[in-house]
Amino acid sequence: MPTKTMLHELKRLLLDTSSGGSRQLTEVESDLVQTNILLGEAIGKLGSSFMDLHHAVQAQQQLLESVMNGDGQLDAASIDKLRQMQGAVNQHVNAAVTGLQFQDMTSQLLERIVRRVIGLREALGVLSANSFEIVPDLEHSDEQLEALLTNTVTAMEERLAALESGLWKAVRQTRMESGDIELF
Repeated sequence: MPTKTMLHELKRLLLDTSSGGSRQLTEVESDLVQTNILLGEAIGKLGSSFMDLHHAVQAQQQLLESVMNGDGQLDAASIDKLRQMQGAVNQHVNAAVTGLQFQDMTSQLLERIVRRVIGLREALGVLSANSFEIVPDLEHSDEQLEALLTNTVTAMEERLAALESGLWKAVRQTRMESGDIELF
């Protein structure tokens, strides 16, 4: 038969693990949500800046096109060089926009981490809930304690399995014009 001290210590272990883990996971969740918000705002501003740059470059290119179409005086070599510059500017803008795709993937990762944190906090809640069944002042048989521990382990395994099956393994990017990217 387990002693009163053993039961008290087991209960304390379960409660301390649950409450300490939940507190830390809540803080991690909060930090991740704030990080995601800040990242989204920063990338939004960056994207807007790139689009403004692109519009300015387009206006410049239209002006150059009119010059190249005969409204101005340029030799053939200058016209070829301007066309190469146009291609390079377009290529750089497209590369910058492609770089913005990583914000989407980062956001997916952060969302997955938040879901994982929430699932872990729920799993720790199982420990907390089951610890209340341990009452050191009452007589507990070895079979009762074993059943409680078995139920706790089973509930934890079920929660962790549900958490694992609910999380994506891959982070996908499909919203930008330049194609799909998959990580992990």
